[in-house]
Amino acid sequence: MRKFLLSVILTIVVTSFVNAQSFGIRAGLNYTKFSGPLEAGVNEKYSLSNGFHFGINYAYKLTDKFSVSGELLYTQIGTKYNYDGQSYYKLPVSSAFVYKKGTSKIDMKVSNAYVSIPVTFQWKASKKFEFFGGAYAGFLVGPRGNGTIEFVHNADSLYFKQSLIHNYYSDEAKQAATANPGPSVWVDGIVVSLARDAGAYYNLSENEKDGNLYRVFDLGLTGGVNFFINRGFYIGARYDFGLLDITNNKMDFLRKEYDEQNALDIRSNHYDRNVGFEFSLGFRF
Repeated sequence: MRKFLLSVILTIVVTSFVNAQSFGIRAGLNYTKFSGPLEAGVNEKYSLSNGFHFGINYAYKLTDKFSVSGELLYTQIGTKYNYDGQSYYKLPVSSAFVYKKGTSKIDMKVSNAYVSIPVTFQWKASKKFEFFGGAYAGFLVGPRGNGTIEFVHNADSLYFKQSLIHNYYSDEAKQAATANPGPSVWVDGIVVSLARDAGAYYNLSENEKDGNLYRVFDLGLTGGVNFFINRGFYIGARYDFGLLDITNNKMDFLRKEYDEQNALDIRSNHYDRNVGFEFSLGFRF
């Protein structure tokens, strides 16, 4: 009889624990951008860029209405970046750089891939609606950027256009992204050959490159709502707000001006964060 009662109690406990758990999958689109200070006197802006996310999740029901959930996601977070106005360009001449002032027009898309771990508390308001909020930790695994730059220096009749192909983890100082030959320009009576496709740190020397542009770790807040089509299938929307500066201040420089007396770039010390929306389709079982 004791063994029977123990078996019954154990069965009830295990069944209750199993019924309190759920597993699921979630995938969808991201619309994100960087949010941070902009340089005055030029047309500079961050705007929404699209990406995607997918992953798995686990939830444990605390009560009939409340549960806690953890997820493991692969997610693309980035921004569109545009700059138009007064600027400078560092031209590689022999073993050094020559600074030239002019105007730049930059169109860029940054797409940073993260492994993200959101943890949220969920409230089932009704059979159809579930609200949630919490925090996430993100680990950068694949930061990349693509775009173009046009530079004009009217005094020397200097004009050129370059492609920007950036791999922020693997690119080295003074490195071109490809071996394709680019434009040749006159700089102070010398013919200088430029790369057609510039890497992330093409305009930096080995001594100037101090780490990578983007930090590995990110942390932020998240919250949103899920609408259940049926018991397991749902559509969801959430807003993510980064709390940390995602850029390495040792590698984040002003574009408008430089230290002319010492011929050095000026660090911006801007606090740039990730912000954006996620729209998902999910299934919980």
